[in-house]
Amino acid sequence: MEHAPGPVAAQGRTAQICSYGDDQVLKWFKESIPRLAAEQELAASRVAASAGLPVPKAYFLAEWQGRPAIAFERIAGSTMLAVLYRQPWRIVACGARMARLHIDIHRTGAGPDSGMPCLIDSLKRRIQAAPLLAESEKEAAIAALLKLPAGRQLLHGDFHPGNVILGGGKAWVVDWMTAVSGHPAADAARTVLLLRTAMLPEELSRLSSFVFNRVRAMLLCQYRRTYLRLSGLEQEELEAWMLPLAAARLCEQLPPEEKLLLHKLVQSELRRQPPLPAASF
Repeated sequence: MEHAPGPVAAQGRTAQICSYGDDQVLKWFKESIPRLAAEQELAASRVAASAGLPVPKAYFLAEWQGRPAIAFERIAGSTMLAVLYRQPWRIVACGARMARLHIDIHRTGAGPDSGMPCLIDSLKRRIQAAPLLAESEKEAAIAALLKLPAGRQLLHGDFHPGNVILGGGKAWVVDWMTAVSGHPAADAARTVLLLRTAMLPEELSRLSSFVFNRVRAMLLCQYRRTYLRLSGLEQEELEAWMLPLAAARLCEQLPPEEKLLLHKLVQSELRRQPPLPAASF
């Protein structure tokens, strides 16, 4: 790196965002994030950019104080989540815009030559690593996962209002660290799962849970309605992914109350699954 990054402007669970020069920002990953994850984000950002998707330009990957960091084009604007906090009357428009943006991502192919990791493989590993799940729950979730279509489209992997920046009349998609190759229904289902269960971010903690839940429910309704209409997928195709997605999310660094909610969802989904066949000897 040519010079030290500026002060921290924002931070999430995996990285801090620092200013870097006049027209760049540095995504500085936390110590728990391996360099491979940063490399995957750099590669996915460039795949998305080459497909004409609205993503900040990724300049280079380096290290600062022993932690990986990516220099990105600076985007002036606010996250869609922050905009909704200030202007909740934009819920319907934002939900529809999210869906259209997600459809554009899913129109991008990501076959074996794209270098994108396989969603099915990723979910399987994460389900196996989920500490709250019993072995029988892991086996049932993986069995449900392996029945689902693989797909070869570009998936963002963590598409929600906090990863969409609105600025200059344009919507930009950021945070491609979990991008994979797979079926669009899985990515849309992940967004539905997040809008159903994710806890309120710390920076918006002043917003009452009642207001937040109302905003979230309305955003989810508009996003799902628009996405299903434009994609041609059915609601049942999204719901089929809920069990493996919720099970895999349990290995993420989440607040305890969110993990409890997800575990209850996994158990509810398991009760709807047909029993696994008995082993034969």
